[in-house]
Amino acid sequence: MNEPENAGVAARTMPGVDEPASWQALHEELRRLRSLLNTTLLAMLLLSVAVNAFLFYQDRAVQTQLNEARRMVHEFQTVKWPLVNKLVTNLQSFAQVHSDLNPILERYGIKPTTPGQASPPAPASLPSAGRTGK
Repeated sequence: MNEPENAGVAARTMPGVDEPASWQALHEELRRLRSLLNTTLLAMLLLSVAVNAFLFYQDRAVQTQLNEARRMVHEFQTVKWPLVNKLVTNLQSFAQVHSDLNPILERYGIKPTTPGQASPPAPASLPSAGRTGK
């Protein structure tokens, strides 16, 4: 009865004795698990690099669109808005002569000028161009 227990202890303590088959199987299983872990870690690394590259590409695309939108806003503020103000001023002047245009102007929030005023009031000013958000 004591021999199998002593044989196992002797096999573990004596360097010249071969390991039992179960120990070899455990070492093989450990090697496979390490290989699987390394493969999984490599796959996760590659996936994270791909996601980072995609996010970098998206950031560049959004920055390009944002710069284009800012350019369009600047163009509107410098070119188009003065034309809109001129149109509104001309409509108000025209409405002084043709009073049937006054209800249309009032519907769109444009105050018609009264005939007693020396000059038509200035149209609404441009909204502030400050940044909103972050």
